[in-house]
Amino acid sequence: MTKQVTLKSDELLWADLKGGNREAFKMIYDSHIQSLLKYGRHITKDESLVKDCIQDLFIDIYKYRSKLTMVKNMKLYLLVSLKRKIIRFISKEEKNIHFTSENIPFLYSLADDNDENEERSNRIELLENAMGELSNRQREAIYLRYVSELSYEELSDLLQMNYQSARNLIHRSMEKLRESCRRNSIP
Repeated sequence: MTKQVTLKSDELLWADLKGGNREAFKMIYDSHIQSLLKYGRHITKDESLVKDCIQDLFIDIYKYRSKLTMVKNMKLYLLVSLKRKIIRFISKEEKNIHFTSENIPFLYSLADDNDENEERSNRIELLENAMGELSNRQREAIYLRYVSELSYEELSDLLQMNYQSARNLIHRSMEKLRESCRRNSIP
């Protein structure tokens, strides 16, 4: 029920944005900036690049607002758009490497520097090591599914794969995480 309300308000905000409403634009920016920053930092460590790409994304949205089509899921639209902008920029800079949605590095860390609980720190380290055994694509899928809380439909759209492939990717990734944790856990 809550998701329908969110979708409805997203649709109304998007329609208002298309009509030139600056307040709707500000609300969209304010409600999504943190998740975009967080996601972008997993694609590249260059925080200024992430901020520049987000700024360019919102400039483009406002500049071309009247030509934009209606979107059903604003968060997904923004994540996909940001990822494309970052990939384009990195591909321009790294002339010898052609990045795509499938081979872009995905940096994911669970570490919390303020964690003083030794048992929790050990578990995080174990999980960090297990995550390191996953491919970039698997790490990204886990992040999007469990941290960003995207549905399988949204995940398949963002990763440009069919629904069943997205489910299989998550399943295989979780199996690999479990196996790695079992293999490396202290008896």
